[in-house]
Amino acid sequence: MTPRRFRVDPRRVVHETIDGETILIHLKTGSYFSMSGCGPEIWSLLLKGWTDAAAADEMARRHPDSAEAAMATRSFARELVREELLEEAVNGVGEELPVAEAPDGHPFEPPVLQKYSDLQYFLLLDPIHEVENAGWPHERNAAAAAE
Repeated sequence: MTPRRFRVDPRRVVHETIDGETILIHLKTGSYFSMSGCGPEIWSLLLKGWTDAAAADEMARRHPDSAEAAMATRSFARELVREELLEEAVNGVGEELPVAEAPDGHPFEPPVLQKYSDLQYFLLLDPIHEVENAGWPHERNAAAAAE
């Protein structure tokens, strides 16, 4: 299996990690998601440019007592793509980026992506947006949103 890099399309997905919890909103479907377990840790690696294979190896290195860390990481990356929260990056595979070490004693907890649809109607009715000089409802430029 060829290693893949990913990116977030800012016109489709907004996300924020606060106090170790990552929340994502899919703007086109109105679904929102919460990550738990090692999900935010894996999400961070993928957003920093790590390939799915390198992130799996890194999680296995960080959690040597867990036989499932690498496989769970790969599976989680596939789930994020399936839910259209990540897409394969055009620039493909390259050099891995350094990241900070995981906290000492941090046990491996399988990543979990929970999907919620109870607010779909409201999110689609009044989408989350950032107003620029052009005003609303003008769509943000994808390059500007990625900055």
